[in-house]
Amino acid sequence: MSSAEHVPSDDEAVSGAEVAAISKSDFSFLPTDLTGKCRTLIESYHAMHGFTGLADMLWTSGARDVIEGDRDLQLGFKRACKSRGARRANDSFIAIAVTVVSLEVLARDFAGWGRRFASAKSEAEKLLGQRPAGQRVPLMDLYLYPSLAVRRDFADALASAVSSNTAASAVGRKANTFD
Repeated sequence: MSSAEHVPSDDEAVSGAEVAAISKSDFSFLPTDLTGKCRTLIESYHAMHGFTGLADMLWTSGARDVIEGDRDLQLGFKRACKSRGARRANDSFIAIAVTVVSLEVLARDFAGWGRRFASAKSEAEKLLGQRPAGQRVPLMDLYLYPSLAVRRDFADALASAVSSNTAASAVGRKANTFD
């Protein structure tokens, strides 16, 4: 990520929140084969589904913890959010997503990548292990199993629609009993 993203010089102003998340991460240990395959996966996903939800996918998934914990990723995300050009913003978001998905693939030993690159797996585990364990879905799951996220959102929408319809029908039955 550091090669694709501008890191501010000492002359540039950096806020206290940005200084708090000091970048200790050097993502050069990520195998280029893996990052290339992750980039292809992410770009093809967004070519089919559009880029409108990319920032939300990053922020609502487990990627948020990784972004908040690394100064370079945090600055890249912030700049992408403020960017006026959609292509530039999407490129930054994709670079962040590639980094996070690659880390998750290695740490979870998905498709044998962790066994193939054992030292990279231990680095990824260190980085992801430092993040607080939360209720967030790993970003790689949103790309590999998109139907689960869609089904979950659809089920939530149905559940709220069913509960509101049940409440409305109960009020209607109660209203009919007073006639």
